[in-house]
Amino acid sequence: MLKHLALLLYSGMLFVGGWQQAHEPSGRAERARSIGLPVSDELVQASGWAMIAAAVALQLGPLRRIAAVGVAAQLLPITYVGHRFWEMEEDAQRMQNKIHFFKNLSMIGSALYIAATADA
Repeated sequence: MLKHLALLLYSGMLFVGGWQQAHEPSGRAERARSIGLPVSDELVQASGWAMIAAAVALQLGPLRRIAAVGVAAQLLPITYVGHRFWEMEEDAQRMQNKIHFFKNLSMIGSALYIAATADA
C-alpha cells in the first residue's frame, strides 16, 4: 500500500507539470529556441501529454518500468532548458531556478529508482 501511495504522490507532480506543458507551451518552447534548440509549441504540448500518460502508466505494474525510464529521459532536457540558474543574475530568480533544477534532478533519480526496482 505504501508503494502505491508513493507512486501516486510522485505521479501528481508529473501530471501537474504535464498539464501545464500541454496547455501553456509557448513560454517553454521560446525558452528552448532562445538557446538554439528547434522546439515548436506542438513538441512542448506533445511532451506534456506524454508526461501525463507516463504519470498514469506508473500506476500500472506492467508499464511502470518503461514509464519511469521515459520520465527520466524526458526530464533531462526539460531540466537543462527550463532551469538554467547559472545564467541568471538576479539572486531570487537564480535561487528559484536552482531549487527547481535540483528538484527535477531528484525526480530523475526517483524515476530511475522506480525503473530499477519495478516488478518485471
